[in-house]
Amino acid sequence: MKFSILLFLAAGISYGLHYATFTYLYPDRSLELVNFAYKFNVGITLLFTASMILASEQLKEQLGFIFLISGMVKLGIFFYLIKTSDFILDKSVFLHYFVPYALCVVVEIIYISKILNRTNFSKDK
Repeated sequence: MKFSILLFLAAGISYGLHYATFTYLYPDRSLELVNFAYKFNVGITLLFTASMILASEQLKEQLGFIFLISGMVKLGIFFYLIKTSDFILDKSVFLHYFVPYALCVVVEIIYISKILNRTNFSKDK
């Protein structure tokens, strides 16, 4: 629950700033990619991190590797969805994806590091 609140709070603030900046600088451009990027990143981060939280006790030794792999999987899924949709992804819109992605990764790192710090890695007898 704490993770969800932190993720939605950080994403909401970031989206508000991103929205305000984008509409101020480019009032005639569509926000479709920005909206999609935030929805996708928040949703997939919530799904993947909730899964890691639930599996953290059984997979405590592999949690760091699962986190790294999930980052690559998220990028792959996002680019697949972009390529199969009507969105145009070029260098000028890179920040529309990178800002929500980086934000979600930072929140995820904070929470996963807390789990790893309190995990006991000593061998159970």
